[in-house]
Amino acid sequence: MTKFVFAFPILALACGSIAIAQVPPVTPADSAAKAAAQAAALGMDVGASVSQTVEFESGSRWHLTVNAVKKFGLVITGASFQKSRASPSIYVLFDGRLGEIFVPYHHTVDQRFGDISEFNFEPLTLNPAQFPPPREIIGGGKICKEVRDYLAYMNFLGANRRVRYGQEVVYFSVLNASNYQYIMEWTFRDDGAILVRAGSTGPKYPFTPNEGHMHNFTWRLDIDLDGASYNSAYLTRHFERLTPTDSTATDKKELIEKERGLVWNPEKFNTLLIESNTLKNGNMRPTSYELVPMRTGTARHSEAFTKRDFWVTRYDPSEILAVGLPTYVRDGLSTNNNDLVIWYTGSEHHEDNSRDEDFNTVPVLWTGFELIPNNLFDKTPFYPGPTPSP
Repeated sequence: MTKFVFAFPILALACGSIAIAQVPPVTPADSAAKAAAQAAALGMDVGASVSQTVEFESGSRWHLTVNAVKKFGLVITGASFQKSRASPSIYVLFDGRLGEIFVPYHHTVDQRFGDISEFNFEPLTLNPAQFPPPREIIGGGKICKEVRDYLAYMNFLGANRRVRYGQEVVYFSVLNASNYQYIMEWTFRDDGAILVRAGSTGPKYPFTPNEGHMHNFTWRLDIDLDGASYNSAYLTRHFERLTPTDSTATDKKELIEKERGLVWNPEKFNTLLIESNTLKNGNMRPTSYELVPMRTGTARHSEAFTKRDFWVTRYDPSEILAVGLPTYVRDGLSTNNNDLVIWYTGSEHHEDNSRDEDFNTVPVLWTGFELIPNNLFDKTPFYPGPTPSP
């Protein structure tokens, strides 16, 4: 059974003669100090946040603060992870949200919409009857939550064939943007991984229903891994040496020393790594989170902020909207061992004269990314688990 704990006292759980001390979550001081400045910079009603501790069957926990707000939709304003009840709480995310949904149409030049920067769309209030159990509607009716299983790993080498299903908690809200509804989804897994998606659905634009267009989702991720002050960013690269026979390859990571934008190259399998300079696992390897894109293509438009797929900036509470990214990096401030914000754009493409299945309403198209922990655990999480049956 998955447990939900809504207060954070220090408890001792008796298990036979063994007492396990539960460690409450702690927000690092340098991250906590940013909260007031962030709220002031937004200058708008931030809504009523929901704080939850979600404990999985594995014993691991996420401590989360989620909110659905005007303009931005679903926002995560705090995420900490515990590998077990007795493990220290590891702070991961100070603020995660979309910084833009840019929708340029293919042919009509005055149909180029910044659905976050130009509007103040509201999150929908969800009808519980339309989102039945095991889903749960929280956050004043604007957030849908579900706990479910996922296939974590398999090992069929040797006599003991093992399969593990893990657990994840999923939150989503829906931003009601005129004819389109934008689904903003965050998933937190029991192994510390985070999956983030955005989807568009709804009737086509009534004035030009057969005109193709893009939905470009740019996320703003203020990752404070083990605190705000000592994080560094790296671009990972794969390089294949295409010799006539038996090609070889190397994998490298490049330190991002200054604020800048970066291009995702499919042949190089680029990812963006945020590494803590203070946090190490039991093998004394530095802990990091790796942004792994899930994408079907790369969109480029005349607007300058669309020319790059990743951006790395120094934290500034006033830098919230993605349209300002070229200005944000103009000073080229140092990003080594600092408080960083990373940005990522993934796109959906609606083609000209789209299929008949889109006639009444367009089924959901998704784009997103994974935040995969590196060296958070000392081995495969929760391996080997229970002994399998013969």
